[in-house]
Amino acid sequence: MKTMDVRNCFWAVGMLAVVAAGRLAAQQATELPVVGAQVQEYRLNAGDGIVVQVFEEPDLDAKVKLSENGRATLPLIGELVLSGMGVKAAAAAIESAYRKGYLVKPAVTVTVTEKKRERFNLIGQVAKPNAYYFPESGTLTLLDAIGLAGGFTRMANQKVVVTRASGSVVKIDASDRTEALKFRLLPGDTVDCRERGF
Repeated sequence: MKTMDVRNCFWAVGMLAVVAAGRLAAQQATELPVVGAQVQEYRLNAGDGIVVQVFEEPDLDAKVKLSENGRATLPLIGELVLSGMGVKAAAAAIESAYRKGYLVKPAVTVTVTEKKRERFNLIGQVAKPNAYYFPESGTLTLLDAIGLAGGFTRMANQKVVVTRASGSVVKIDASDRTEALKFRLLPGDTVDCRERGF
């Protein structure tokens, strides 16, 4: 009889632990956003290093670094704006430039050799306020940024103020997940997560 009571006791304790773990996981899933849920193509930025190869035209191959205004200087065609493009779009833009009086059917490959890592700052009522790097995709939503910082503290009112590097200010209600997912951060942004009653 005592053996059955001990077994029942262990079973009850085990079930309580499973229920508690399930509740904790559900609570965390609703409180913390999923980071990096969408993988996006990397977009070229000023300062990135790239290699441009033109099929069967080795004299046109180039290893370049995008200038501050996002331009690459290439043989024959000169400067071309590539910043903000994915590698496929950049290759297509270079092919189009070479078709204008230089090559009949250019086949261009663009490879990123060096990525300039941009940063943003998260301050205020988040679990880990700090400076963070953008992911390799180069894009980051406000929701993902807050997730990187461990989510809001209990003192947060979830209304954030984003100060751009240009000095402009944007106010976002991050409790609206749709708005927080649509809003994209830019390099140099400072995200201030305000305290309740502020």
